[in-house]
This record gives sequence, C-alpha cells and structure tokens, in this order.
Amino acid sequence: MQIRVVLVSPTPIMEELVALVPNPADRFVERTDYGHVVSVLCEHDAPDALRQELRESGPGVDVAVITGPLATAPAELILLDVDSTFTTTEAVDLLAEHAGDGDTVAAITERAMRGELDFAESLRARVATLEGLPLSVMDEVAPRMTLSPGAEELVRAAHAAGTLVGVTSGGFTQLVAPMARQHGLDFHHANELGTHIVDGVERLTGKVVGAIVDREQKARDLALFASEHGVDPHLSVAVGDGANDLAMLASAGLGIAYCAKPITAAEADVAITFPRLDAVIAFALRR
Repeated sequence: MQIRVVLVSPTPIMEELVALVPNPADRFVERTDYGHVVSVLCEHDAPDALRQELRESGPGVDVAVITGPLATAPAELILLDVDSTFTTTEAVDLLAEHAGDGDTVAAITERAMRGELDFAESLRARVATLEGLPLSVMDEVAPRMTLSPGAEELVRAAHAAGTLVGVTSGGFTQLVAPMARQHGLDFHHANELGTHIVDGVERLTGKVVGAIVDREQKARDLALFASEHGVDPHLSVAVGDGANDLAMLASAGLGIAYCAKPITAAEADVAITFPRLDAVIAFALRR
C-alpha cells in the first residue's frame, strides 16, 4: 500500500533513520521554525511494523506512518482540544484559583487527564467549587489563557491551505467562544456554565448546563464539524493531550497526541513530544 512517513524533530534527523524507509517514491526535507522535517512517500505492506521500527531506531524523533487518503492529500479539517493543547493553561484551574481551591482542583484535573478519574464526574466536582463566583471573573481569566507556542502559526498555515480549524473543549463556552472568535477558528464547542442572578449580580451556580463535553462528545464534535462542511472524516486530523481526547483521536483520519499524557501518547497515531503546536503542520498539511 502507499504510505507517507513523516519524521519531525527539533534537532537534525539522522540519515540512517531516513534510510530505513524503503523504496521512496518522493522525498522532501525541510527546516522550519519548529524543527526539522523529512517526508517520504513509499510503498509498504506493514505500516505498523515500520512505525515501530522507526520509533525504536530514532529516539527523540516524532514519527508518523500515514495511510489512507492523508498519505497523499492534506487534511481538510483539523480539530483540537483546548486546555493544554491549543492553550498551555487549564481554564477550570484558573477559575478555581479565584475560588480559593486552585491546588485541589488542579490535582483533580491532572488525574482526570491521565484517565484515573471519570471525566464527567471530575468536571462536576471541579465546577462545584466555582459556585458563587461572579460571571465577571471570566474577564479576569480570559487574558491568562495562554496560547501554545505555534498555535497561531498552525491556524494561519491551515487557512492558507484551505483547511478548516476548530476546537472542542472540556472547558467552558464563556471562555472558549471569545477565544475562537479572536483567532478566527471555524468551529468551537465547550461546556456551558450555569449562572443566576444573586442580589443583582450574575454569578456561577457551580453546575454545568446540558451535556458535558466528554470523550464521546468530542468524537461527535469531530463528526459534526466534518458533516457541516462536507469533509470526508478520513481527511480529518484531531489533536489532543489527555484521556478525554482518545475517542476523537481514534475517529480522525490521523490522531495526534500533543505533549500528551502517557495513555494518550501510546494510543495516538503520532505523538508530538516537544512544545510546538505548529509541528502539526508537518503531519497534517505538507504533501
């Protein structure tokens, strides 16, 4: 079958590693802002075995062995997680700091992302600590949502290639929607925090309104985003860091773990191990 092997590293890639890719039909080598890239199109009937061989032979090099339509065509749609993927921050942790429960909530977040806790139940527990906070706290937290290095570059490159970019988040619409508008994203979905008026002030109820954006919902978001724009799911790429992203990564044509928890990195098609989100470009767009 026809496959594409993509090797990415912040440091130069050894020629001995590239030579393990048999019968190259075409090959390009590129030096980018995020590192070194080698892409090789070839024929190979055991892509999983080749991926394993390359990973074992090239520690420090991120390896993708891409099959199907994405081997020869760029992605038409990229869907990313937000917290610790599109941004370096966790929104619920930032909000919890204002409620005086930052350390406790951050510990719960970490365990949920490692897959040790049910995400929905852990989210409800964390959101409960926010009860009573004024909605205006969003104005204080939003500027602290720091984009991952290369996030803006990824969006620009995708749009330049005619590729849609969106986010799906276990965070909150009150923060994700303005961020999505600011950065020109084509799709967004997140949890809705409940509010009510207390003594003339709109405050958080400590509850989530509607269905929680868990791992199954993120996979549904990928299907919805693709369907709304007439994109073949095989030409989609999903990017995330935690256990909550696994179903989305599995549903995409290519699932990319980004600076991820071990369980996510192990199950993804490719793991980006260094903090440059624009490295997604090499795997999703360069053909």
